[in-house]
Amino acid sequence: MEINEIYPNFCKNDSCFKQAEYRFTDYKDGKTITLGYSCQEHLVENQKMFKEISESKKERGKNGSR
Repeated sequence: MEINEIYPNFCKNDSCFKQAEYRFTDYKDGKTITLGYSCQEHLVENQKMFKEISESKKERGKNGSR
């Protein structure tokens, strides 16, 4: 049997320290990666932020830079 400590994830909106209720993921190199987490209150704001980050990384990948 193995026992592992669970680390709670917190909202990534500025100084919000609420426990996250949502996880944002993307697909890269055949694997699902986690972009970040959000509480209910900041869901829409964080969705926009993570979408911009994801799209920016994809564009840099198309241009040959990382």
